[in-house]
Amino acid sequence: MPTFHAYIGTTAVFLATFGFQLASLFDPKWVQYKSPEPYLTETNYGLFHKCSTLTADCRRFPQKTWGDCDQDKGTSSGWVNLCLEWRIAAGMAVASTVAGLWVLAGLATVFYTGERFRAQGWKHILGLIGIFAGLQIVSMALVAHVAGTSAMFAHHHFGPSFIFSNVSWGLAAVLALGVILYARYGAQGYIALEE
Repeated sequence: MPTFHAYIGTTAVFLATFGFQLASLFDPKWVQYKSPEPYLTETNYGLFHKCSTLTADCRRFPQKTWGDCDQDKGTSSGWVNLCLEWRIAAGMAVASTVAGLWVLAGLATVFYTGERFRAQGWKHILGLIGIFAGLQIVSMALVAHVAGTSAMFAHHHFGPSFIFSNVSWGLAAVLALGVILYARYGAQGYIALEE
């Protein structure tokens, strides 16, 4: 069975991972556009908002009434449905956050239950971490596809929130792999992963 320190380490790494996910969810900087000097303006596109220094405000994004969905058509590099894909990406990010809360609840349960559940609980936590990372990968891939194929995002680049999302799912994948390796080859014993 894993040591108490292994549980603490897993929780600490997952809290960092979850923090990156929350930062990517709430910071509206998934895709950015910065105009060249001397008239420096910045437009940031988040999963739910678009903010511009030109108008000094934020609004919901994407919205058909503002013409955000006018770019929904085939391009030379393929079909892009900006509004649909962006909304699905936002939904996946929210679902990933819910899965992250379930991981935290599972870790708390493992801390405060008996040895039998501690030995078996890791299988469930690993599954939840996998779902957490998988939903983020889908969200990130959809935003990358839209940003790469939509004419609306010509000359734009990925912002810090996009990077935070990548760091989050990357840490979650490394955490899951580390737990599996520790379970298989750890000096303190093992967790039965198959049954």
